[in-house]
Amino acid sequence: DFCLSRGLGDVYKRQHLLCLMSQTPAWIDRLMGLRNRVVQLFGLKDLGRLTRIDLSRPDEAYQPGDRVGIFTLISQSPDEVLVVDRDKHLDVHLSLNRLPLDAEGRRPVVLSTVVHPHNRLGRLYMLPVAPFHRIIAPMTLATINNC
Repeated sequence: DFCLSRGLGDVYKRQHLLCLMSQTPAWIDRLMGLRNRVVQLFGLKDLGRLTRIDLSRPDEAYQPGDRVGIFTLISQSPDEVLVVDRDKHLDVHLSLNRLPLDAEGRRPVVLSTVVHPHNRLGRLYMLPVAPFHRIIAPMTLATINNC
């Protein structure tokens, strides 16, 4: 989990999540492109790029099961959006959650990722990927001020 305290407006967190993904640094998007080419050799799916986001689609147009960037929407509320990517080797769950006001009048935002490997390929896949997630998640969350 990564947390950043910031005052956010009363919009769905899905819009913040999309904004965060759309601001993914180019080097991360290039790594996703490389990842997609390599994993196809093992029969895994091409996720596309994190930055291919439709920021103009209204919140009310999204329903559970819809694609949200590279993920599938599970649920959304004014305070949390939960998305998932499922593949045969692992599932990746991502939550962007706005917590209640703290003592300073701020609403902390927490980005959580949970990975469930299904098999040896999933565990092997995470060996080089996990260190990048530990770098990318806090770096991405830090850009929420731009959303």
